[in-house]
Amino acid sequence: MTPAAPTKAARTRRILLVDDNPDFTVAVKDYLLAQRDPTWIVHTADNYIEALDCLKVNTVDLVVTDIKMPVMDGLQLLTLLKRSRPSLPIVVLTSVVTPENRAYALQNGAALILDKMEVASNFSCIHAALEATAEAPAPGFKGMLREVGLTELIQMECLSRKSSTLEIKGPNASGRIYISDGSIIHAEIESLVGEKALAKLLGLKGGEFHLTPFKMPSRQTIDGQWEGLLMEAAQSLDEESVQKTAEATEPAAPPPSRAGRHVEEIVVCASANDILYQWQAPQAERRGRLLDWLWLQSATVGKLLPGLGRADRFEIAEPQARVVCLLQAERKVFVRLSIAPQPE
Repeated sequence: MTPAAPTKAARTRRILLVDDNPDFTVAVKDYLLAQRDPTWIVHTADNYIEALDCLKVNTVDLVVTDIKMPVMDGLQLLTLLKRSRPSLPIVVLTSVVTPENRAYALQNGAALILDKMEVASNFSCIHAALEATAEAPAPGFKGMLREVGLTELIQMECLSRKSSTLEIKGPNASGRIYISDGSIIHAEIESLVGEKALAKLLGLKGGEFHLTPFKMPSRQTIDGQWEGLLMEAAQSLDEESVQKTAEATEPAAPPPSRAGRHVEEIVVCASANDILYQWQAPQAERRGRLLDWLWLQSATVGKLLPGLGRADRFEIAEPQARVVCLLQAERKVFVRLSIAPQPE
């Protein structure tokens, strides 16, 4: 079990909601405050004039705007704000998520686009996305979505079943990750393609990334569940780091034997009774209860080891199997892998 980073005091988030539907705005505000009060401060505006007046007298970390509004719509407001406040993160929350609106918003600096219909039916999906968007930049990466880490961005795009292209530039190489309807279908960097390219892109140290409208790649090189792909990429990086350390300390030692891994089961849930996604998981509810139990126990570990915070990862390793549980307040992931040793 890997202990979490030291606990930090909750940072205040200052949000401005802009929408000409006051009932919807109040519902979103009430939900956000119920989840994060008093660490979130939520301002509201019914139109662009009220939004600009609010920004004159209040410092905000994030603006969330609808598109359909009188006189000046949300896309025009986005363009205006990005000219005067280029570093201010802006999320578009709308019921008209057309390819044209999505392309315009992303090209003009929107950090994220959310479907109002999806949010209205499940408010729990919004506060994690907004909190991630309002976070400080991930070390070494910047760009149109500099407030969101690269892996977190991929997770949000896949969970929302979006289609987009991620252009990533590192110090010495650049590449792309293609996401179609919530599935990672291709990755490329230098001469690498497929899962090896994905792992290398996720492991770049320093650089920047941009989220751009989806363009179909010349070929599809990846065919698998995105959760498993991200898990495999992280594991590959871990093994590479361990191997480099071993080689540095014991140059004469033979390289460790490789093992083939195959994802057998995936469960993603907000709670035991709220399964967000499952794949080949006939006992998904039991997995959800296990994740909830581990989440509660992680708090106990934090109390026993003051200063270390919650444990955010739990692993069970056997010679031919492995279970990895990732624990976060808004989302918990259960992945079961089979491991087949390959001949030297």
